[in-house]
Amino acid sequence: MGKISMCLNTNYEKDILDILIWNRWLLRVLGIWPLIYPNTTTVEKILAMFSFASCWTVLGLFLILTSIYTFTDRSAMGEKMKMLGPLGYVFFSMLKYLFLVIRHKNIRRCIKILSTDWRMVQEECHREIMMRDANMGHLLSKFCIVFMYCGGLSYNTVMPFLSQSFNVNEQNITVRPMAYSGFDIVFNLQLMPVYIFVFSLQCFIGIVMFNITTSVCCLAAMFVAHACGQIDIVIARVKDLFKGKSDHMKLENCMAIIVEHHVRALRFSINIESTLRELCLVEVIGTTLIMCLVEYSLITEWNNSDSIAIFTYFFLLISFIFNIFIFCYIGELLTEQCSKIGYISYKTEWYNLPGKMPLDLMLIINMSRHPVQITAGRLISLSFANLGNVLKTSVAYLNLLRTAIK
Repeated sequence: MGKISMCLNTNYEKDILDILIWNRWLLRVLGIWPLIYPNTTTVEKILAMFSFASCWTVLGLFLILTSIYTFTDRSAMGEKMKMLGPLGYVFFSMLKYLFLVIRHKNIRRCIKILSTDWRMVQEECHREIMMRDANMGHLLSKFCIVFMYCGGLSYNTVMPFLSQSFNVNEQNITVRPMAYSGFDIVFNLQLMPVYIFVFSLQCFIGIVMFNITTSVCCLAAMFVAHACGQIDIVIARVKDLFKGKSDHMKLENCMAIIVEHHVRALRFSINIESTLRELCLVEVIGTTLIMCLVEYSLITEWNNSDSIAIFTYFFLLISFIFNIFIFCYIGELLTEQCSKIGYISYKTEWYNLPGKMPLDLMLIINMSRHPVQITAGRLISLSFANLGNVLKTSVAYLNLLRTAIK
């Protein structure tokens, strides 16, 4: 069998940096970039260790304080329900953070394959195909970042000040607005410097949680976009196979390259699924439950006629829906792309190929009948059909919750 030529893409270093740009910045904040990209300096590794320790410390502090506030007599039932959403979000964020660390070798392997593919690009038209799919991945990443940060930061900064006033409690003490309750267990929020510190700390915690969510989404979008680009190149090679009348030996060599490239793309797709399955499971379960709690809070604020809170919770709900939509979209896209190559191969004049070469195309067609699917823990596949199931499940949990509280 012929081998894919190892001609170097002269722009591959710049291309790889452009592809990894969003993941590089997001994962640096979390302190795990050196784990998945070993070509980092000593200073970057030291800063990453500091970021890693800081992120886990603030997330652990948030989880402990909000749990004490929510599950003790410090809060009324309405406040407990309001805090269940942030408490669940930080819990699932820590789970995703943990799986990012556990799966860092798989992520590193996928990035290594991605880098090799960019270095092996032989023709400018193939590089343009990869750039087109990479730009699609960047677009999905940008949408995820914008929606998550706009919704999250509105909840952290805008809603506490505009949806409530500086109230005075029974002890004639001013209750300063905070996005998350429970920090007064440790900090004296009546002191302005302490209050500013805690408010800034909560904003930082929010940024860490948003980074975790967007990092998983950006990694998935980048990997799937690259896999789709590789399959698009295979499709282009199949089409080019029938454009010219070449000699038998050249056709055999081209067919060998097509089969090898297709197998390589499928192996990369399988690596994506094995890398993301636990992260996707946490994402699906967490998003379903948190959307239920956001919907409950939205209905509650609607009854209270708090327009700022209504807008904030509505934007949060849209952010979570769009986030799970991206995961289902890229899962559907990868499955469709793996099936598409079989359809394209069947439409060609494969019956005019000399010798046993049609059998090679039959192999591609048969493999495309069982496309790679990104799954959530091997339980459900990420597709548009299951996106509807997630939304319906969150509404079902909402009805159950409202019935239980009445």
